[in-house]
Amino acid sequence: MKNMKQAAFGFIAGAMCMVSVTAFGAYEQITATLFQDVIIKVDGEAMATPSDQPILNYQGYTYVPLRFVSEALRADVNWDIASRVVDITSDKKTYVKEVPVEKIVYVEKGELDDDDVVYEKLPVSDRQNDHKVQVTSISRNESPGYTKVFLNIENLSQNDQVQLVTNSAKLTVDGEEIDAYPSYRYWDQSWETSYIEYDDEREGYLIFNAIPSDYEKVDLSFTLRTNDGETEDYTFHFINRAKE
Repeated sequence: MKNMKQAAFGFIAGAMCMVSVTAFGAYEQITATLFQDVIIKVDGEAMATPSDQPILNYQGYTYVPLRFVSEALRADVNWDIASRVVDITSDKKTYVKEVPVEKIVYVEKGELDDDDVVYEKLPVSDRQNDHKVQVTSISRNESPGYTKVFLNIENLSQNDQVQLVTNSAKLTVDGEEIDAYPSYRYWDQSWETSYIEYDDEREGYLIFNAIPSDYEKVDLSFTLRTNDGETEDYTFHFINRAKE
């Protein structure tokens, strides 16, 4: 990650130096090529630039949106219009890799009471109308601070196609709802790009702000929608065995 940051910022700085020669000299028009279909990978995670921020190729050099790339590298960017200075501040913290949340158990039915609860380890699954939903794992990343809930959805119905409605997803921890992670580029955007066909399945995740490590109860709910507009609601309840 450190080497990648140095290389990326070196490239960005070089590109800015080239631009500054023109800026402090004479402004001129140039002919360049814009690309809308370039994918940028940061630590193996592919990200497409926003539609209004294309990649530019000029005289063999590739110019990328400075703010987009800097923020992907977890750096802050500020523009001082008076001094015409772009200020990039790199985060010096050590980033922790995502790790599965341990000691998660699934509450299959009933209340959170020892007399009326069946516990199972992840993964857990539910099935409605030949649509099988499986919660495979949960991970926390303390910096930049998010929780991912990994799902696998399989369509066994010959009568319809199905997709996950991402904005229906809710994660409640100890009675307090956890917001969806605010940076949209970190989301798994594959859920609503197409329907899951018959005899096909899709793996992916939902992403929320980080849940506390000392949580006691977690409730997860979301909705599936078929191509006919029918909906199915799924709810899963978890508790932290370490808090028992």
